[in-house]
Amino acid sequence: MKMKKFTLLVLSFGLMTSCSEDGVSGFSENLSTTTVLETINSIAFEEDIDDLVSESFDMSYNAISARSADTTSDIEPKKFKGDKYGDCASVVVDEENNTKTITFSEECEGKRGQTRSGNMIVSYSETQEEAGSYRQVSFDDFYLNGVKMEGTRRTEIISIGENGSKTMRTTLTDGKMIYEDGTFKTKSAEMTRYIHVENDKKQYSTLSGSKSGVSTEGVSFSMEITTPIKFVYDCFDEGQRKRGKVPVEGIKVTDDGEQIITTDFGDGTCDTLVEISKDGEVETVDLKDIKRIDRFKNILKKKKKREKK
Repeated sequence: MKMKKFTLLVLSFGLMTSCSEDGVSGFSENLSTTTVLETINSIAFEEDIDDLVSESFDMSYNAISARSADTTSDIEPKKFKGDKYGDCASVVVDEENNTKTITFSEECEGKRGQTRSGNMIVSYSETQEEAGSYRQVSFDDFYLNGVKMEGTRRTEIISIGENGSKTMRTTLTDGKMIYEDGTFKTKSAEMTRYIHVENDKKQYSTLSGSKSGVSTEGVSFSMEITTPIKFVYDCFDEGQRKRGKVPVEGIKVTDDGEQIITTDFGDGTCDTLVEISKDGEVETVDLKDIKRIDRFKNILKKKKKREKK
């Protein structure tokens, strides 16, 4: 059977984070579309943050730093190449204290359609790009597509291959995603990311690991990636290149202790569909259309039919 999947970072996350008008809780009282979509949002947001932090380190080292300036008022922030994250995005480097402050001075719209505001403070080890080196991110009134991000995110390099491929471990503590309606999701996570490099160019990455927390509906859940999610950097659909990393394979399982929902990201096709399965029933969902607090309509109908028999 051909599996489908969801195009990460190409989508407008506003479609995924808004609430449906009818207020229906989903195909179960406990584990609705909200929890499933919020775990997808979380993966997508963390991939976005990882890219953003990495690119702040890829900037040329002629960036203005606190060490080279006589006073902090003389520091001129460095801009991202091509204003990828919006023309109000900038980075100030304090080499003496090994920190970078990534600032979005207003609501910035990036090249992929995401909006960001606030600050990200990145602390890092004296050495970089070698086993044992790390980067740690905290958030200061930072919003991504209207969702406020909180917590401490630390990434450490486990190993680096001769061709530049590397394996990293990321932990998130005291994580929180606060949505525009005032509801929030808490989470902790430990993820392992592998980035495959050929000819000094990133070809693909894989993500594995687990997280746990409480959804905005107050449901305690755990999420485990049972088959690594594979992201490719060059993905074509109907002759058009998808910008950003696109998940083309992988399976994640969400469990609230009573029910289990499996999300399959596909077999390599670039589209915005995923396959959601529960109790042996499968539904293909287009993430451009479904919203938080919405219905898994096909599975719900099949469940009702079984109950009437």
